[in-house]
Amino acid sequence: MSYTNFTIETDADGIALVTWNMPDKSMNVFTVEVMKELDAIIDQTVADAAVKGVVFTSGKSTFSGGADLSMIKGMFTIQAEQKKLDPDNAAQKLFDLTGQMTGLFRKLETSGKPWVSAINGTCMGGAFEMSLACHGRVAANSKSVKLALPEVKVGIFPGAGGTQRVPRLTNAQDALQMMTTGSSLTPAARQGHGPGA
Repeated sequence: MSYTNFTIETDADGIALVTWNMPDKSMNVFTVEVMKELDAIIDQTVADAAVKGVVFTSGKSTFSGGADLSMIKGMFTIQAEQKKLDPDNAAQKLFDLTGQMTGLFRKLETSGKPWVSAINGTCMGGAFEMSLACHGRVAANSKSVKLALPEVKVGIFPGAGGTQRVPRLTNAQDALQMMTTGSSLTPAARQGHGPGA
């Protein structure tokens, strides 16, 4: 199966390398199409008995900036339209739309095969939450690697599992700092003492 935003190569040891490389974009971002393709990739790797594990990486010089803000804005536009047509169910519609990413990352996490996120640069928001849903994370030893949940800086809270997974991998104080300020991890955290480990 071929994808627009991803390539998959499986080596002789059964490790599938999933490379995220959106055409015509300088940075990978989550869109509705990307989420649909990732959902299909999870199904494909689970169904393939030859695949023993998956390494997820970026084909660009950086990993991902997270969700496309126009996609998030579009969810609220759909909800506003829904309010006019069916005000009793408008909130549920928004809840369902915003929950798609959470469900996708939970599906990855519980797929039954190990996933490792190989982070080569900036990994923000939803991309960091996806990496947290993976069973392991490896980050390049580079100043260009920045791991953060910056959603709070645009008025929203991390909504795809970051609020649960960050505290599991680091202490409560660092987790709260990261989630409430949108700041990136400290160098010590990147060296194996925090969510990048």
